[in-house]
Amino acid sequence: MSYCIGFLVSDEDEAQSITQELFPQEVAQKTVLVRAVHPDQVMAAARELIQSGAQALVARGGNFRDLKAVITEVPLVELIFRTSDVLDVLGAQPEGYDEIWLVLSKFIRFDFDSCRPFLPEKVHCFRYGPVSEMRAFLATLDAPANTLVVGSGFVRAPAQARGFAVAQISSSLEGTQESYATALKILRERDKEAAKARQIATILSNIEDGVVVLDNKSRVTLCNRKAEELLGLSFETLRGKDLIALLPAMAPVSEAYLQHKTSDKLVRLQDHALSVNMSPVTDLSDGVPVGGVLLTLRDVTKLQELEKNLRFQLSKKGLTARYHFSDILTQDSGMLRVISQARRYAETDNTVVLYGQSGTGKELFAQSIHNHSHRKSSPFVAVNCAALSESLLESELFGYVGGAFTGARKEGKAGLFELAHGGTIFLDEINSMSPSTQAKILRVIEEREVMRIGSDYIIPLDVRILAAANEDLVEMVKADKFRRDLFFRLNVLELHIPTLNDRPKDIPYLFQLFVAELRGCMAQDIKLSSELRNALSAHNWWGNVRELRNTAQKYAVLGEDFPLDSLLSGTSEDVPVQLLDDSFRVDLKALDRVVEGMVIESLLSRGLTKTQTAKAIGISRTALFKKMELQKQKDIEG
Repeated sequence: MSYCIGFLVSDEDEAQSITQELFPQEVAQKTVLVRAVHPDQVMAAARELIQSGAQALVARGGNFRDLKAVITEVPLVELIFRTSDVLDVLGAQPEGYDEIWLVLSKFIRFDFDSCRPFLPEKVHCFRYGPVSEMRAFLATLDAPANTLVVGSGFVRAPAQARGFAVAQISSSLEGTQESYATALKILRERDKEAAKARQIATILSNIEDGVVVLDNKSRVTLCNRKAEELLGLSFETLRGKDLIALLPAMAPVSEAYLQHKTSDKLVRLQDHALSVNMSPVTDLSDGVPVGGVLLTLRDVTKLQELEKNLRFQLSKKGLTARYHFSDILTQDSGMLRVISQARRYAETDNTVVLYGQSGTGKELFAQSIHNHSHRKSSPFVAVNCAALSESLLESELFGYVGGAFTGARKEGKAGLFELAHGGTIFLDEINSMSPSTQAKILRVIEEREVMRIGSDYIIPLDVRILAAANEDLVEMVKADKFRRDLFFRLNVLELHIPTLNDRPKDIPYLFQLFVAELRGCMAQDIKLSSELRNALSAHNWWGNVRELRNTAQKYAVLGEDFPLDSLLSGTSEDVPVQLLDDSFRVDLKALDRVVEGMVIESLLSRGLTKTQTAKAIGISRTALFKKMELQKQKDIEG
């Protein structure tokens, strides 16, 4: 990269020496500009050189000092006289002068006293500051007519006006080249520093944390845009100011000065909280503090969001909602009203309880509510409360620390409530929770915080709760099977999902869609006979949509040639839905053995498995086998 250097000299002879002897090529390329000027014109000439493209200026003595006080936009380099330059001029003069006066600016680096022993007695020296002092001195100098005045180009005219001979001092070629090289070096270093500064500024502007650098008096020397945003003040306002004086809430920063070690503090500014890390600025070579403090600012809300995302990334499965309201297929006006109601619920953060029989799509609605809410990009955690034992349910919901109980992971485990932070947790079949677990769930809902099993550390939560029940919670509260206080905490909004039997229009519609999906074709390609339509509509779908999908799967494989009785077998409308309800029990103690056998045989003939039959009548599979064997023996004996 080429740079443009401007020279300011006192006479044309020196200007020609620079342009013709030293830098003819640079002058031709306009990377060296030279101006010979009178002292009164130096400032104007300097401005003209800068406008012409000079990126650095080279000037001598008093001119250099005058410009340095005013010129700030470009670097200034002094064009120095060496002692040898002065002595060379003196040595070249004839011996016939009565006196020789060195009239030199006090800014010229020449030690007359040190050179005095080597100079003739007739050599004298006068040092001046402003040019006006030099003119006044020469105007009143009492010296013989045969006197030689030695000085810069500025001395020529006043000395000649008195009739004195003049010998001009000029910088040697080596000195001028040295000043030129110094100017180039300064420009290169400046550009390197500017590039580093731009790089640092780019890095600082692209990091998520706020960065503030303070000097050893707590004054701001540097900050990035994020810091301006978090502190609510611009860098122009902060620059050079005492941060603690501007923001008294930042007083904990002073501890970093006193302790000379890294520390973290929570600082509250207006409507938000900041986590402030304070580190003393140290020398990288030896780690010794050099004064000042580096502050790293983080918005606590952002930290919580980061923690939530980390929890989400660390989780392996079950933390996403796949379904949307568009996935709920229906032509039933009642179901459409329920979907519309659920959409309105989704726009709030209120707790929702979904009521519906098994297979009606409670989780489908729960996922759709989550995906329609502002939490849609956050975790969705679903847990079936009926599928886990009481102790396992608590450890899954609340998590535990390492070594909390036998068999616990040594590193501990985050609970489902933690994993759902910022998102939604769906508690399915909440009516099956034990009273002790209900009490703990109530506390989580009320306090919005959770404590892992075996821990004494409270974890704050931001979780929306959706719950589902396949029993009437009001009746359970009346029967003291469900906590009243928990019911009122949960039952803010209710959503009642209709059964498939209450949606007769959806039965053939969904059936066609399911079959088409299974066969990989369009729904309009599936033609249902009137006989099949009537059979589907007349059937009691106690398994709801789940049962309908199973029937469609069987139809997709077997086709219409298969008897309808076989197609719908095992799902007879005569089988009451209560038989699949865990709360239903038949008391066989009041029945004689004949009726007992009839009940077992009836259940098995209706398509229930032995496990389902045993569960329905409240006995174990082993007991059922014994009763069946006993009945078989009696039949043989009879």
